[in-house]
Amino acid sequence: MTEPANAVDLLLSLPRARRRQTLADLVDAEVREVLLLPEDVEMGADVSFFDLGMTSLRLTELRQRLTRMLDRRIEIEALFEHPTSQSLTDHLADTVLSDVFPGTAPEPSATPAPRNAQELPPMVQEILRNLYS
Repeated sequence: MTEPANAVDLLLSLPRARRRQTLADLVDAEVREVLLLPEDVEMGADVSFFDLGMTSLRLTELRQRLTRMLDRRIEIEALFEHPTSQSLTDHLADTVLSDVFPGTAPEPSATPAPRNAQELPPMVQEILRNLYS
């Protein structure tokens, strides 16, 4: 059997039931590597990277490592908004890797956002008129 070319190929080669846990393991391994944490140190899936000693510079390194590993662009803001292993894994599965985790992308809003003030409900239009008059 041939080795997967990257983490995405590895994830795709697994049964769906094992993909999220494998992604979580990959994220944990990268966090450990960036923070130079030994295997025996308990990280905790809901412990903030910053509580573990992460700095902005190391967070940038983590982003670069994850980008290379997953062959997907990852915005640095995503790591600040999802500062735990569990939260980051969920974010990666739901957005960055939605092709690997089909059906996990956020549902589009049932009510489209109004394009202009005339599409707003009358009560909101009245409040805005009073506010800006």
